[in-house]
Order: sequence, then structure tokens, then C-alpha cells
Amino acid sequence: MNVSVCIATRGDINMCPIVDSLPKEWEIIVWDNKRGVYVNGKCVQAVPSDLGAYGRFEGLRRYATNTLCYVQDDDVIVSDPEALTRLWEHLTDKGFPIAVLVCNMPEEFRSHYPDSAMVGFGACFRRDLPEHAFKRFFDFHHNMSRTDPLFLRESCRIFTTLTSRTIIDIPKTDLSYASDPNRLWKQPGHILSRDTALRLAREVRDA
Repeated sequence: MNVSVCIATRGDINMCPIVDSLPKEWEIIVWDNKRGVYVNGKCVQAVPSDLGAYGRFEGLRRYATNTLCYVQDDDVIVSDPEALTRLWEHLTDKGFPIAVLVCNMPEEFRSHYPDSAMVGFGACFRRDLPEHAFKRFFDFHHNMSRTDPLFLRESCRIFTTLTSRTIIDIPKTDLSYASDPNRLWKQPGHILSRDTALRLAREVRDA
């Protein structure tokens, strides 16, 4: 199956273990917020704008050549390679991609996201779905843009709140630095930022 991957990173880790864990035939985009954008190991854009976590979506928007897309965080590996292929069972109907977001989210996190999801442990979707969600969001919240710090940090909350989703649970392994002090979820104001983005996205959804 033809799949485009995009992983955003701040540029201070070795991405090779993550890239090597993915199926070799996939198109792999790395949006390195410090050094550049790489497609299958080749630099296609030097020193991009620091888009934070939103870089995963911008990388797909600019460089993905496939309809089916996959994202995950830069501090986790999906432990079972065969499990990755099972993601697509939820995303296709007779081989054709449907408008559903499939997220790998263990049970322990689900109470925090009752009407949205996390994408960091692996998520797949049709390439056009993020843009549909973001257009709805900005059409409603005219005072915000793609350069807003809240959006750059919490775009995944907006995407998952405004998109039909299926939640599954497949094995994943946190890498050694997943709980380091500089990780995004460890930063002051993480809960406030997350909850603010969810509130804004729900306003759009419920309008």
C-alpha cells in the first residue's frame, strides 16, 4: 500500500531508529524544525520555519505524494511492524480510502480525550482530512492563523476533534528520552494549552 509518513522533530535526536522501524516502501518525510525537511533521506528544504508539532501536517501538505498518510511522534516506536499494516484495515473500504482518522491510543489516555484523540502513537488518515478540519477551524476563529503559537502546538487536538475517528490499541515502545524535561508534554502550561485548543475546536464542531 502506498503511504506517506511525516514525523516532526525539534532536531535534537537521532531519527534513524524511528525511520528504520517503518516499512521500507513507505515515503518518509521528516520535518526537522532545526535542520531542514527530508524526503526519503534527501533534504528538500533547508532550515524550515519552526512549526513545532504542526510540521507533521505541513510536511504532508507540501511533500506527500500518496493519498494515505501516517504520523507519529519522534519519541516512540510502534513495536509490532505487522500492527502498522492493521491500521489500514480501519481506513479503507474495498481498497479505497474513506474519510476516517484512525488513531493508536492506549486505554490509559482515553479519559483525557473523550471526543478527540492523540496522534503521537501512530495515526493514519486520508491526506485531505487535516486541511478540511483546519479550514473549518479558521473560518470560525477568524482571529487565529497557522502562525498562532497555540495552533502550532495543538493542531492535532483541532484535527482530531473535527474529524470522525476510530481508536485502536496496538503495541508501542517509548524511547529513552520520551519523558525528558524538554518534551512538549513536560512544558509548563501543557494542560492549559491542550484544554484551550479542545475548547476552541468544540466550539467549531458544535456551531
